[in-house]
Amino acid sequence: MITRTKRSASSSLSERVADTLRERIRSGQYADGERLPAERILTDELDVDRRVVRAAVSRLAKEGFVFHRPNCRPIARAPVAGLAPAAETSPRSAHTNETPSAEVQSLSKFVALVMWHGGGPLESSGGTSQQRIFWGMNQALGQAGYHGAFLDLGEQIGSLHENAEREAAHLQYILDNHFGGVVFYAYAYQSNRELVQKVARQVPMVLIDRTLTGVQADFVGVNNREGMADAAARLLALGHRRIAYLTQSESINAVQDRLQGYLQAVRGREFSGVEEIVITTPAVARERWPVFEMVFRQPAGERPTAALCFSDYEAVRVTRRLEQLGLSVPEDVSVIGFDDIVHNLPNGVGLSSVAQPFEELGRTAAGLFLRRVKDPSAVHSHIELPTTFVVRDSSGAPSE
Repeated sequence: MITRTKRSASSSLSERVADTLRERIRSGQYADGERLPAERILTDELDVDRRVVRAAVSRLAKEGFVFHRPNCRPIARAPVAGLAPAAETSPRSAHTNETPSAEVQSLSKFVALVMWHGGGPLESSGGTSQQRIFWGMNQALGQAGYHGAFLDLGEQIGSLHENAEREAAHLQYILDNHFGGVVFYAYAYQSNRELVQKVARQVPMVLIDRTLTGVQADFVGVNNREGMADAAARLLALGHRRIAYLTQSESINAVQDRLQGYLQAVRGREFSGVEEIVITTPAVARERWPVFEMVFRQPAGERPTAALCFSDYEAVRVTRRLEQLGLSVPEDVSVIGFDDIVHNLPNGVGLSSVAQPFEELGRTAAGLFLRRVKDPSAVHSHIELPTTFVVRDSSGAPSE
């Protein structure tokens, strides 16, 4: 009997507290989108136990008068005139072994793009790759009533530690301000894994360019392997048989897939007498590169006749290093990049490159976000868009 009385009293108190908070929301005392007072303040003001406040908030969340995420203060949801507020729904999953999908109902119509803003004196004047992704993303979001917000990681890519700190600050900002979604390009891909997973559980997330192990999220990138294989095949078709491939020592999928594309082409049976030459770039751009010097100091007829680079930026650095060795592009060595964001090399020669469809990347990312909002239980998508090879003067037949 005593237990039943206590439960009844507790239930009655939580109902009264819920009535009070509900009326404050309806009257506008707690404005739509405004956080409710802290739990401690409500317990003191209403003279009840914290468990009573929690039970009342849980009741209001089910009724749709508040939006409540774990470890966050509840946020008021003012009902539309003549309509009852939609009840808060729980995340659902298509498979029991999947991380629960993000909430369908978000408080904000803003979708963040977390990315370095890019830019540089050698990049094309048509906008940076980051700007073009944002334009495509915002165009698709605008048609659906959403708005893009570019959360810039800085003017320059920093160290892994600096990148990790910047990304963590932006991701926490997204959670604290209840963004509707996030499109995320991870630079510090080895850090903040738990925080990224937390954001992906609470907010619809789309990863671009690089996947993150253990993070359940939609993904859009380009077919890096086929793009690089196509570039290498074009050099082989021109008569090159000693093609050096310049790559980074990073485990991210984009870097590894491009390397596999090069290997696929040079190991193919279509051309004979092809040498496989893979050179890893130094971590610091200005660092001495003895392997590169050893390979390209060889006499004509033995050194590579082409340099296939994992990015346009690396193509620029390779061209400068070749000039220091007394070699010119494209007369002595053909050079090809990847991304098509640098159209001209420092020597004024147009850079042949594998172009990414940046605007389409943004539009596709927005489409994946909107799909996730509509159906949070949908299986996560992994989309790779095709690339296009752009021919300019930096690549040609070998002079020998």
